[in-house]
Formats: sequence, structure tokens, C-alpha cells
Amino acid sequence: MNIAFITSTHRWGGVKTWMLNFAKELESLGHRCFLFSSDKSFLNKGSNFSLKGFYVKFGFDYNPYVISYFYKMFKSLKIDIIICNVYKEIRTAGVAAKLLSIPVVHRVGLSGDFKNKFDVRLAHRFIVDKIIVPCEGMKNDLINNFEFIEDNDVEFVYNGRKLIGKVKNISKPVKFVISSKVQKSKGHLDLLTVFKKLLKNGITDFTCDIYGEGNLSSYINEEIVKNGLENWIKIKGFCYNLEDVLNAYHFGLLTSYSEGLPNVVLEYMACGLPVIATDVGCTKEMIEDGYNGFIYNAGDVETLYKLIYKCINMSENIYMKMAKNSLKMIEEKFNLTKNANTLETILTNLIER
Repeated sequence: MNIAFITSTHRWGGVKTWMLNFAKELESLGHRCFLFSSDKSFLNKGSNFSLKGFYVKFGFDYNPYVISYFYKMFKSLKIDIIICNVYKEIRTAGVAAKLLSIPVVHRVGLSGDFKNKFDVRLAHRFIVDKIIVPCEGMKNDLINNFEFIEDNDVEFVYNGRKLIGKVKNISKPVKFVISSKVQKSKGHLDLLTVFKKLLKNGITDFTCDIYGEGNLSSYINEEIVKNGLENWIKIKGFCYNLEDVLNAYHFGLLTSYSEGLPNVVLEYMACGLPVIATDVGCTKEMIEDGYNGFIYNAGDVETLYKLIYKCINMSENIYMKMAKNSLKMIEEKFNLTKNANTLETILTNLIER
């Protein structure tokens, strides 16, 4: 198969990570994958994976110039199927694909991205052949909340990772890590409240590094200095290769108020880290409470405090079991090679149909 991955967004998100990981894996299975994007950093990262990329200025929806560009490129590259993320891509590359009788896949990262509007219903009636989501819960959300989407319109394919870590002993200080945008919806303020309370109660044998950037970065830095937390909490900034640093930590954190299937949880687990995460999106399909991590309700700072306290005082025997279970969850359920094979089957069936 010759597969085109299309993305018009400029910010980095989970779907871009998914596209790169699965494109690379599909190429290892003997297919050709091409990237079309308005984000040069995405194309540059793809080139590091030896993926051929093309820079595109998308402009307005149904832009005839852009549709013509994609028509010529798809024909020249003998594209068999395309995978889009947002509606701008469907209304440009998707139109070109339909003119060439090429199947169009809509990869959805969040069920909240769907709107029950006329133009959305139109796109799914005349352009999109299949919706792919990263977990079963999101598939059920779409079917239950949108009358124009039926069961056979949607397939779920779990995201995937390869194991990049091994089980390590727990030691003091216990090291926590969180990687996400530093903004209110990601729950960093809840985390700050917990760490302030821990120190107030005389619990000092922990550290936490925050990877990411956002509009709360300056405020949190000020709070860290104001409360004398510099020896325990640090903002490290954005990290392009998180997997290179995760083996230095013991527990991964996800304190978000909203997510789909957060790739960062897979990165934590692939490095053998148990995870504390909020019960949002698909996290319960990734983390079994008490098995490879802990689940709590977003905003429940008291429970988050108790869980972090529990992790700080966890015995080595229990920690080792949970760390092994994180690796096991990746190998059995979120195995990149296995899940790329599942995606391959779905795409092949669409082309044959």
C-alpha cells in the first residue's frame, strides 16, 4: 500500500505522534508512507524516520488550488488510501481522494472534536469512509452521541509503543515526572497543592520534574520559588525525546481534566513506570487500578495526595510488581507492531472494498 498521512495543524499533539509511529511501523511491514503537513517540525521529525514529507499550505476549506495539488500528488505517488486528522484536511485532501476513488480515513483523537453540524454530517456521508479512534470507550462515545455514526463506521486501534525501559529498584528520593502542556486543564495546580502539603507535613523524600511549556509556566515557577520548593520541583521545559529521560524516574503522572488516549501514559509504561492518572478519556483502558498504577477523579486533590504519599512509601516488592505490569501492559495490549498489523488489516479491507 501507498499511504498518505495528512495533517494541517501547527501545534504538536497526540495524533501527530500516532502518525509518525504508525507510519514508521507500516513501512517496516513493506508499505510506503508519505507525510503531507503545514508543520515543518513534523516533517523534519518524519525525515528522521526516513519518511518522505511534503510541505503544504492548506488555506481555506475546499480551496480549489489545494485540492488540485493533492489530486496531482496522489495520482503521481499512486496513493491507495489517505489518513486525515481534522476537517480542513478532509475538505481539501479528502475531496481530491474522492475524485480519484481513494478511501479516506478520519483519525479522531478526541470525541469532543466531533460536532453535530451540517457540514460535519456532509463530510461523513460523502467523503469519509472510516473513522479510526484510539480506544473502545471513544468508539462507544461517538456511536452513542451522534446519530449519523453507526457501529460499522468506526474502528478502534490502540496506540502503540515499543519497550524502551526495564524494571528498576525504587529508591529515595522517589522521583515523579509529568509531561504535558503547562496549562490549567492539565492539573498542574492540583499537583502543586499536593507537593506543598507534603512538605508542610514534613515529607521531603521526593522530587518532581515537569516537562512541557504553557501559559502557567511562569506562574508555577513563581510559586515554586515563593514556597521554597526549588529542591523538590523543577520545570524542565519541552522535551522532544521524552523516552531518553524517563528511565531516571519511578512514577509517571497525568493530572489532566480532559484527554483522549494520552500517549504520554504509554511512554511512561514503556519505560517501566507505574502511573497515577485521572479518570478521563481512555485512561481506564490503559491503567488497572492497583495493577500498573492508580486512577483518581480529576480535581480530587485529597485522593491525589494520598496516592502520591502511598507511592513515596511503597515497598520495593510492590513497586517492582507494578513496574513489571506496566511493561506487560505495553507488550500485550499496546504493542506497536501488533496494533500496526491491526491498522494494516483495516486499511487493506477498505482498499479492497
